[in-house]
Amino acid sequence: MKKYILPLFVLLFVLSSCGTLREMGSMEEPSVEFSKMSIQNITFDGVTLLFDFDVTNPNSRDINAEKYTYEFFINDRSFISGEEAEPITVGKESTTQVQVPVSMRFSEVYEAFGSLVREDSISYQMATDVSFDMPIVGTRNVPVQASGNLPIPKIPRIELGDFEVKRLSLAGAEVEATFRVTNPNAFRIALTGASYVLDVNGSNWLDTTLDELIEISGNESRTITIPVRLNASQMGSALLDIMAGERDFSYKLRGTADVSADLEGFSDGETIPFDLEGEYRL
Repeated sequence: MKKYILPLFVLLFVLSSCGTLREMGSMEEPSVEFSKMSIQNITFDGVTLLFDFDVTNPNSRDINAEKYTYEFFINDRSFISGEEAEPITVGKESTTQVQVPVSMRFSEVYEAFGSLVREDSISYQMATDVSFDMPIVGTRNVPVQASGNLPIPKIPRIELGDFEVKRLSLAGAEVEATFRVTNPNAFRIALTGASYVLDVNGSNWLDTTLDELIEISGNESRTITIPVRLNASQMGSALLDIMAGERDFSYKLRGTADVSADLEGFSDGETIPFDLEGEYRL
C-alpha cells in the first residue's frame, strides 16, 4: 500500500495546482468609478470636500483595498496630495463605497494662485489611486479621476452710504443714516443680527442691532436706511460744526453680521466683522 502514497500525493498536488491556476486565470481586476463630489463644509475661510468612489469586486472571493493615494489639482497644477492606509474589504461580487476627504484654506489657494482672487470659482481635478491586495495575483493599483468646478465664497462688503439731516437744532438732530451692502457672489446671501457702532469726530452717533433679515441676490447691492435721533451731547462738537457750515467729518464704522448663503455646505450664521474709517462730507 505504501507504494501508492507518493503517486497519490503528486496527483493531489497537481489537481490543487490546476485549480489554483484556473482561479488565477479567472481573477478579474476590480473597478473604481467616481460617483460624486459633495461639499461637506464651506466658509469664507476654507472648504472640506468629500469625493465618493464606487469600488466593484467582480470575483467570487473577497479582496482588500489596502490604501489609496490622491492628488488634488487646481487649474492643472498640483496643490494637495496625500495617502490613507485604511484597509477596506470588498465582498465577493459586490460594490463598496470609498470616500476621500480633501480640506483646504482659501488663503493658501490665493497664495499659490494669485489670479483666483478675482474669480468666482476654481477648476479642479482629483486623481486617486486605490491599491488592492488580491489573492493569488498580488498587489494591483487602480487609478480613477474626477474633475469639476468649485465656488469660492466672497465676504460681502459693507460701506457707509449717506447721512441726511432731517432736522437740526441746538437740542440735537434727526438723521437718516444709510449703509450699502454688496454681495460679490453669484449666489444669494442673507444677513441677520447686524450690529453697528458709528463714531463721528470721536463721538458715538449710532450703536444698534438690526432685527430685520437682509437678503441680497447674487452680484447685487442693497441700501439700508436707519433713522437716528441724536441729542446735543451725542453729537458733541459736530453739532456746532454743522450749524457753522462745516461739511467734512471723520468717521469710524465697526460691527458684525451673521451671514447665510444659498450654497451647499455653507454654515448658516457665519459671523463676519467689518471695521471702516475715513472722511465723510455731509
